Amino acid sequence: MYKLVVFDLDGTLADTIEDLKNSVNDALEKNSLPIHSSEEYKTFVGNGADKMVELASGYEKGTKVFENIKSGFESYYAEHTCDCTKPYDGMAELLETLHELNIKTAVLSNKPTVYVPKVVEKLYPEHKFEFMLGQSEEFPRKPNPSALLFMMNELGIEKCETLYVGDSNVDVITAHNGGVKVCGVSWGFRPVSELKETGADIVVDNAEELLEVIKAGRI
Repeated sequence: MYKLVVFDLDGTLADTIEDLKNSVNDALEKNSLPIHSSEEYKTFVGNGADKMVELASGYEKGTKVFENIKSGFESYYAEHTCDCTKPYDGMAELLETLHELNIKTAVLSNKPTVYVPKVVEKLYPEHKFEFMLGQSEEFPRKPNPSALLFMMNELGIEKCETLYVGDSNVDVITAHNGGVKVCGVSWGFRPVSELKETGADIVVDNAEELLEVIKAGRI
């Protein structure tokens, strides 16, 4: 069995797309800019809040419009982080089983750190993650593997004992950069083709399949 499973958050543990869409769209509307659908936002997320706002607004970081949208998004999202956000089927049960098997778990996201525990603790209040890390000044955002390597070092767990689980090309590249195996999930925001083309070691369709991969300890 793997000794540590590191999960991406948005699109892997949590279906956050509606709250992200609503928060950015609110800011776009207030600045007289076009809004976008949930499907469009699935292509915007994964590289941090700044990139999401850039893609949604069409304005680069540092411009006045970008800063207005970013500020509006942050204000709205802070109050509506979990209005529509929900866990994916079977993930609560999976986490409970991993706890029973003494397999350590962690969350590594490009979502700003302030929101990560807020979402995780709302959706999975009974589960204890060893780490819940998001985008911050402490570590570069994914696909830089610094935070992933930090987790393994702090826990004394080897690369070969670690599995990274995510739904996007950013997650696959992060795992590759960190030297660990990566399991893609088909229920997230990005298509399976993206995961396979980027080099995911395996892609699973549900929590039961993911558990079997974890228990096998190899891909």
